[in-house]
Amino acid sequence: MSYPRLTPLRIALLIGATLALLHQRGCRYVDQLDARLGDYRLIQRGRGEVAPEVVVVAIDDPSIEKVGRWPWSRATVARLVDRLTEAGAAVVGFDIVQSEATASYNIDPLRHKIEGIDASTWDAVQKALDAGLAEDQMLADSVHASGCAVLGYFFDFDRLSPAPQPQLIRSYNLVKPSADGSGELLIPPVAKKVRVGGLDALRTLLRHASEPAQKPATSATDKLPVPQLTSNLPSISAGAKDLGYFNFIPDVDGSIRRVPLAMRYGQEIAVPLSLAMLRVATGAPLAIAFDEAGVRSLRIGRNEIPVATDGQLLVNFRGPTRTFVYVEAADLLEGKVPAEQVRDKLVLVGVTATGVYDLRVTPFSPAFPGVEIHANVLDNIIRGDFLLRAWWVEPTEVVLVFLLPLLLAALLHRLRGVRGAAAAAILSLGYLGISQWLFVNTGLVLTVLYPLLAIGLSYSTIAVQHYVVEEGERRKTRRALELYLSPSLAALVSDHSEDLRLGGEKRDYTVLFSDVKDFTTISESLAEEVVVEMLNVYLGAMTEVVFKHAGMLDKYIGDGIMAVWGAPLPQVDQAARACLAAFDMLARMRELDDEWTRRGWPKLTVRIGLNTGPMIFGNMGSSQHLSLTVVGDNVNLGSRLEGLNKMYGTSIMASEATIQAAGDVAVVREVDLVRVKGKLQPVRIYELLAPADQRDDWMAIIEQFASGMRAYRDRRWDDALSAFNAVLALRPEDGPAKLYVRRCQAWRQSPPPIEWDAVTTMDEK
Repeated sequence: MSYPRLTPLRIALLIGATLALLHQRGCRYVDQLDARLGDYRLIQRGRGEVAPEVVVVAIDDPSIEKVGRWPWSRATVARLVDRLTEAGAAVVGFDIVQSEATASYNIDPLRHKIEGIDASTWDAVQKALDAGLAEDQMLADSVHASGCAVLGYFFDFDRLSPAPQPQLIRSYNLVKPSADGSGELLIPPVAKKVRVGGLDALRTLLRHASEPAQKPATSATDKLPVPQLTSNLPSISAGAKDLGYFNFIPDVDGSIRRVPLAMRYGQEIAVPLSLAMLRVATGAPLAIAFDEAGVRSLRIGRNEIPVATDGQLLVNFRGPTRTFVYVEAADLLEGKVPAEQVRDKLVLVGVTATGVYDLRVTPFSPAFPGVEIHANVLDNIIRGDFLLRAWWVEPTEVVLVFLLPLLLAALLHRLRGVRGAAAAAILSLGYLGISQWLFVNTGLVLTVLYPLLAIGLSYSTIAVQHYVVEEGERRKTRRALELYLSPSLAALVSDHSEDLRLGGEKRDYTVLFSDVKDFTTISESLAEEVVVEMLNVYLGAMTEVVFKHAGMLDKYIGDGIMAVWGAPLPQVDQAARACLAAFDMLARMRELDDEWTRRGWPKLTVRIGLNTGPMIFGNMGSSQHLSLTVVGDNVNLGSRLEGLNKMYGTSIMASEATIQAAGDVAVVREVDLVRVKGKLQPVRIYELLAPADQRDDWMAIIEQFASGMRAYRDRRWDDALSAFNAVLALRPEDGPAKLYVRRCQAWRQSPPPIEWDAVTTMDEK
């Protein structure tokens, strides 16, 4: 049974479709990680400007140290309200709740049990106890007198009450579009039995509220269980200008990223502390509209607040803790705060002291004061600077997550390796850059993780697929090449098979020929098994040198070696590699000589010829046997240069083309102009003396030899002899100098003809 081949396009389609579906359906753990990555957008943006109308009065550690431990007495809180009222605060919102009455006791029944205390002392104690109850009224009076106090309360959804107490909350105007499209209509309370719950139940209430009322609002529905409500004392709440809850609902990782701007309580939709403060400050009504999907719109006056269908607002946090103006409560109580600092401001009073546990996890901090979260909500609404998730964002993200793998697959079809990785990186960074720009400049919130997953998974999977396919192709190529190449070279060629041309290609190559001097004579004096062992050791060592310098072993020719550089893959430094390989071959031979001397074997002398030029490289031979080799006149010249070492007494001979192509990697000297058999144009030949780092050791010899060559070509035989003899004085075994001494002596006895061009003609191959 055959299976469809897993191509890059199919991989991209599979990954794109899977992630798009996952994003559309939602995945708790992926979404949680996506939210955490999204937090870094806020952090990267850093601290921003805040609404100057918002001020936080902090009951912080220094204030508690000065005034006393929390909770403070009602008289102290009343004095705080009075200070803010006197300073002219526009609205004072309390992120704290005064829910329990101060205890009061009648101590008269105890008098007969305690002796020794006079009546005046008993009266003083009773008055002190009664003062606590008076303080509750003092706070209620201050709240009522301020005319701008908004008190907070909270719901406990883990505990239920038998029936709602609507008088303890303030609610929205529920509205719906009028049938004739002329505006919106207020919806009266309804008497449907609806499920009890938190934000999820809001949708249920709105759905039933959109239906006509069937019963009076005081029906049995009001007696259904509701979340436990912890509110301020009735006497205190009665004097408040408005009421608002201060609940937060953390994400699954415990972080606050959204705040609920609407909560169901019985038949009512409760208002949060922040919107209650704005309602007092502006006098504008709060209206909430809905449809079958949930909350459709939430407005204060004519200004719409972009909330999700569950009534939550994505908070555009302006920065880390204390980004807003902070005032210490103790300083306010002591009259140290200038009135203009709170005059006409929206003042939030909350506890920020450590150990009081009103610290929340937010994108900016794991210990963020809850009161400052309310400040951020107020800022967002006042400035109209919201984080937006419009209805079209998620469908667009789903399409994008599906298309990104397809785009990457198209790019990776043309780009491989580093370029492919760069394309994936550019695509990822491009998305991050564009989405961050949109976030900073427009408030648009786009997913971070899903597109990066689409790109990362697509790239890694397609890269693995490319590797598997190409590795299979390389194995096929390697098996074919191993028919006529060494395994290591076959692996090299198979790794770069896209650059390989085996059908015959003409370009510049560098060829090296080496041969052992008088090996036939040497072998005749040794046992056959010794000759075989010597030859194997020698050829193995020389082959290692060729491979070390990235050369191709073309063939063995008896005791000789033919190697090529620039094939089968191009090499820009092919001539330099060949020259360095020639030096290393001589050095390796000297190491072998030392070893062979200890074994009683004769020393070997190696001679090498190098040439660079146009040659044809490819498969040569028949259908029964192929040889991957180079052919052409320049190959023959390389072989003849190796043979010229015998005449000139040198070890490494190279053509002018090789010397020019190699650059300064070697110390060289010009030896002669030679016209080989079958060629009209002479070739300038050079001896390679040593690697470039030994140039100073050879300069005197090179200069004297060059001086002798100039005199020789000018027919100044005596001057030439003097120069060549000077070379021999420095290096008695110098082969070329000895040769030219003999030539000069011969020409001095019998001068060459007038048309002599100082070129040596080789009549033998």
